[in-house]
Amino acid sequence: MDSVFVSNPRNNYSVPHDIIIDILTQLPVKSLIRFKGVCKSWYSLIKDDNFIKQHYDTHQNCQKYFVVCRRHKISTHYTMELDSNSIASLVAPPVPIDQSRKAFNEIQYCSCNGILLITYANDIIIMWNPATRESRRIPKCKSGGLYNFCYFPRIESYKIFRLGPVVFNGDKDEMDIDIFSTKSNKWKTVGIFPPDYYFEGTSIVMSDGIVYMMAERKENENCTILRFCLDKEEFQEELLFPNTIPSEIHVVGEKLCLIGSLMSNHKIHEFWLYMMKTNSWNKILAIRLPSKSCLKPLSFIKDGGIMFKNYMSKYVFKAYNSTTHKLEKVNVAGLEGHNFKEVVTYVETLSSPFL
Repeated sequence: MDSVFVSNPRNNYSVPHDIIIDILTQLPVKSLIRFKGVCKSWYSLIKDDNFIKQHYDTHQNCQKYFVVCRRHKISTHYTMELDSNSIASLVAPPVPIDQSRKAFNEIQYCSCNGILLITYANDIIIMWNPATRESRRIPKCKSGGLYNFCYFPRIESYKIFRLGPVVFNGDKDEMDIDIFSTKSNKWKTVGIFPPDYYFEGTSIVMSDGIVYMMAERKENENCTILRFCLDKEEFQEELLFPNTIPSEIHVVGEKLCLIGSLMSNHKIHEFWLYMMKTNSWNKILAIRLPSKSCLKPLSFIKDGGIMFKNYMSKYVFKAYNSTTHKLEKVNVAGLEGHNFKEVVTYVETLSSPFL
């Protein structure tokens, strides 16, 4: 077994390589960046793809939140981690962001594999690692559209998905599907949005390499969920969902989450999680919400709870307590009076956007 030689004033001893790995994988990214300078072997280890994956997997349950706030027409950006007392510690990172008023109002954010994809209204696209502060400018595609992305270990590349209006086309309802590969550093058009459907909603979501889109069938006006496989770059069959009135789709714990309401009582909101491996839905929560509540699930928290963002309350963050079966407000020290524009969850990673 390989060992690392460590010396101190009293004696010399070697630490087994696997123990070194176990220790380092528990550390935050900021510490690992500093430790690159300890020795050549540590530098090589921390840059190793297998170690980067092991470190990411170890921290999968350590969700962080990237928060975009606005106060007195000034935008601020934070990373946040909830501690055991439900108090958030805040850090203002140097975000590669366009501060212009025009761009700020229409910025899109999504995350994958610890990397954030930030898309501006002026068609500037950036991949950014909030832990290492490394960023990559993506070539401009067409004007406007909705974006999301996913990492594919098999080809060691990210793919960015764009759904947006066709350029120089008189049909306003027709939308192109474009894909960008970080390996080729090029965009390509792979098709159009199916003409038998109307696109519903204001966003697209990504889970397990599949793009999910809410849509309405033109023939009968029924709501459905369309699936696009980003790996094969083709549409799949519609995704059947439970007997509920669908309203929104999100991603929680890297799984597709459907929000619906009971047929018999629209005040009871249901949250369903899609399990791709078994092609089944699991209802994780059913709760009665006040008329002015609008909850977006963000992540799972300890003891089976769920963290939400509430769009219609001054207490923006609320946590579902699985023991009391109630929603509890979450105090965010230092953000009182701020207007929350966006909240994105991510896991710290050493991964680079330059793949």
